[in-house]
Amino acid sequence: MFKTGDKVKILDDDGQGVVIRVHKNTATILNSFGFEETYGFSELIPVQDLAVGDFKLLPEDDPKPKKTSPNPEILKEIDLHIGQLLDFHSGLSNFEILQIQLSKVKSEIELARKEKRNRLVFIHGHGSGKLREELHKMLASYPKIEFYDASFRKYKLGATEVRLF
Repeated sequence: MFKTGDKVKILDDDGQGVVIRVHKNTATILNSFGFEETYGFSELIPVQDLAVGDFKLLPEDDPKPKKTSPNPEILKEIDLHIGQLLDFHSGLSNFEILQIQLSKVKSEIELARKEKRNRLVFIHGHGSGKLREELHKMLASYPKIEFYDASFRKYKLGATEVRLF
């Protein structure tokens, strides 16, 4: 296993040395302090001096994963219920909640334009109708957008579909 001249480290110890003699299952080493010590093969591990030529370079993986662009025809649903947008929302006023929801709408429209999507559905629920009303006001201010109530069968009157041109 070991041969004369091998560099070794001693298990369970910080010591190391060079093999100067090999016996049946033992090796005598000259330690870093200049003393001879004998250890069983199981107490030693070989130390290899590695050179650059010892390594084979592998091709690097592309650091940026390739983005697949979403199919612009696929309908993306965005649930605007505050429980879907925030983990903790207790203590927020109705106004603050509405601002968070409208901010989500704005960011999703910007993302849809960037991804070249042309259909979104904003799920706002039934409630008092304030979110729906404010959502429709906001959507009306955007150019090249058409919006209407989403599928009644699927959402009842709790969602608005948006088409981007």
